[in-house]
Amino acid sequence: MAEFSFLSEEWIGALADGGGALPERAGVGGVVRFVMTSTPHGKVQFRLVVVDGRISEVLVGRDGEAEATVTWKYADAVAQFSGELDADVAFMTGRCKVEDAYARYVFDLRPVFGSAEWGDLLADLAGRSDF
Repeated sequence: MAEFSFLSEEWIGALADGGGALPERAGVGGVVRFVMTSTPHGKVQFRLVVVDGRISEVLVGRDGEAEATVTWKYADAVAQFSGELDADVAFMTGRCKVEDAYARYVFDLRPVFGSAEWGDLLADLAGRSDF
């Protein structure tokens, strides 16, 4: 039985906890808002603040500034956050939309969102989630 529902507040909390334990990467930082549409929880938004390669803050909802906004349809969000869809492939094939400072998400934060540790975190969450 799953521990929590994908994109629920409990799931986002577990993402924050795991993201805070990522390895330090000095100087790697930025603020990204993730938006998922047509989910079982409605439209879900959360903002991740990355400081030195770790998630230092997660804010659920629309509040707060973000350098880039990444929007996913629910099925593509499931594929990406369960490790079945690479974020670069999703961006290049139009399965996610990146607005504002796309280079911040696509290039500057690659050491975090493209890391093996991030992949391990997502795999752990997927194993504990109901999609």
